[in-house]
Amino acid sequence: MLSPTYPVVAVQWGPRYPPEPSHPPATTLHRTRPARRSRRETGPALNSVPSSVTLPDVRAPLVLFTGLLFAGTLMSGCTGTAAAPHASPEATAPSPYVLVSRPVRDFEIPLRPVATSVGKLRITPIGLRTGMCCVVGTHAEWPADGQYVSVRVQIQNTDRDRQEFDTAGQFLITADDRVHKVNTNAMNIKRQDFKISMGAGNVLEMDLFYDIPKDASIKAIRLTGKNTTSIGGIETGALRMDVPLPPASR
Repeated sequence: MLSPTYPVVAVQWGPRYPPEPSHPPATTLHRTRPARRSRRETGPALNSVPSSVTLPDVRAPLVLFTGLLFAGTLMSGCTGTAAAPHASPEATAPSPYVLVSRPVRDFEIPLRPVATSVGKLRITPIGLRTGMCCVVGTHAEWPADGQYVSVRVQIQNTDRDRQEFDTAGQFLITADDRVHKVNTNAMNIKRQDFKISMGAGNVLEMDLFYDIPKDASIKAIRLTGKNTTSIGGIETGALRMDVPLPPASR
């Protein structure tokens, strides 16, 4: 049996250049094969849906929801309150020590504490007693030329190094503006130090005794200290501060 063959058409080759108009070029037929159907076209698609089933159109609600969300974002950005500028945290004072309260000594009055910084020392008068006729100690007693006055002070060393507190630099000022030094006899009898070397950060209390005229009233206490550098403790000058006091304790 002979296999079918495609018709053969004679092809005439023309000259190298286009032929003259009186002899049109011969038409060449090309054999073509019938198009093969794809395997996908021969059967239904895997995820195809029958034409009888109608799927809901979700595009419109989705577009509407997206538009509403975008509009809400714009309105919140336009009408919302502006963000508050970043505020630096405020510095808070450290909590004070909780100390046991002490009763004021006989014939002494408490003073409103006024802390005064003189150099690296912070001095606070806390008690006052006036009108003493004499001082009594463990081994002696001594009468005053006028009246003895005692001022209780609290001293705090605020430095990281030792500091010296010198009682000779603390003066009592009377109403007539006279300046009085500490009384040596009263200080010795009451066992009070004249110079104290204070350790770093230490706090102490002591009494300062003065002998002033009997009829004089008190005006202030003059606190002095040395202004020193943090390194080497080099003295750069003296400091002086006057703290007002009541005229008398009774």
